[in-house]
Amino acid sequence: MAGSGAINSGSAERPRRDGPPPACPRPAAAARAAAASPQTAPAKDYRGSRVPVMRVPFTLDDLAATRFGDGPAPLAEVWAGLVELRNRPAGAAQSRWAARARRAFPATARPLLDLVPASPPWPSFIDPAVPDLDEALEIVRATPRSALTEEVPVSWRGATRPPSWLRALADGDRPALETVVRALRDFYTACIAPGWAQIVATFRADLADRIPVLATGGLAAVLDALHDDLAWRGDALERSGRSGEFSLGGRGLQILPSAVWTGPPLFAAQDTDAGGNALIYPARPALPPYETGQASDLTGLLGQTRAAVLRALGRPRSTSELAACVGTSAPSASEHATALRAAGLVHTVRRGRGVVHSLTPLGRSLLNGNSNGHAGVRSGGNGDARFT
Repeated sequence: MAGSGAINSGSAERPRRDGPPPACPRPAAAARAAAASPQTAPAKDYRGSRVPVMRVPFTLDDLAATRFGDGPAPLAEVWAGLVELRNRPAGAAQSRWAARARRAFPATARPLLDLVPASPPWPSFIDPAVPDLDEALEIVRATPRSALTEEVPVSWRGATRPPSWLRALADGDRPALETVVRALRDFYTACIAPGWAQIVATFRADLADRIPVLATGGLAAVLDALHDDLAWRGDALERSGRSGEFSLGGRGLQILPSAVWTGPPLFAAQDTDAGGNALIYPARPALPPYETGQASDLTGLLGQTRAAVLRALGRPRSTSELAACVGTSAPSASEHATALRAAGLVHTVRRGRGVVHSLTPLGRSLLNGNSNGHAGVRSGGNGDARFT
């Protein structure tokens, strides 16, 4: 993640993702030094077995600042999706999401295969944990040359000669960085956005499951129950699989269940403007990221983003809610809702200072796969919906 350091339970880790110093500055040098020589904790009995344990102590300030995220982070899901695809070769057993994402993978996202290896460590500037896609991409676009120079070379470890564009990126080349931004956006549009409404539903369902635990046992009980590899002991959150200890710097954690990630819990230390410290773990599945074969039909008819907007309006939403659900800006969400309204698929009413969008009978018919609901809508050659 941008400006981050993370802990993966594998044999290696992402740069700057293992033990940020208390101040947790954006430059990676101090955090990488901590990762290279963490305070080693001996193996201890962990829920019945002796395994290495990573400790994350919480101060009172950390406890006060720990919270669930406002919603899933688009680029965190992009990163998770890339790693999931890299670790599930074609032909191997795959989730429904992985199978469809592999088919939808756009050519313009192929640079990410050079940048994101199949195994850690990974560059960490590409996935700030913020809930707005446009904001996240701007954070990536603003990555300083020093961070690129330090992080990008991990992508070609073991390679005899990295691609020329990747060497340029490591030198801070702005056009190369724009290639990354475009690749991230295009991967999100093709592989993440079609299931975004379900990803949000899974995120919210996981949070809803935690509320009774929070009410009866407090935050410590919630952290203890998030994942089998996590346990709350004393004043620290422990994760099995790796020895060490690091400080949250009094900034707490943003807790982010992920519908795409299926690996072990990850801690990420981030700048405040990139989402702050985060804990990412596999969400308890509520809905598959794609529901039926009708999803791809709807995407072909309307285009990726407008199809996602239509699916998100399975229940009425304000413009800001719609934007958060689809992973775009409020002006963009409003523009797509306007286009769908002009086609007779969406109805908009004013509520106070804002508006609420909902599906018309025609829009609901189209969403439910009734072929009679397709009248009057045809797809434009560029993937956007054209309306007659």
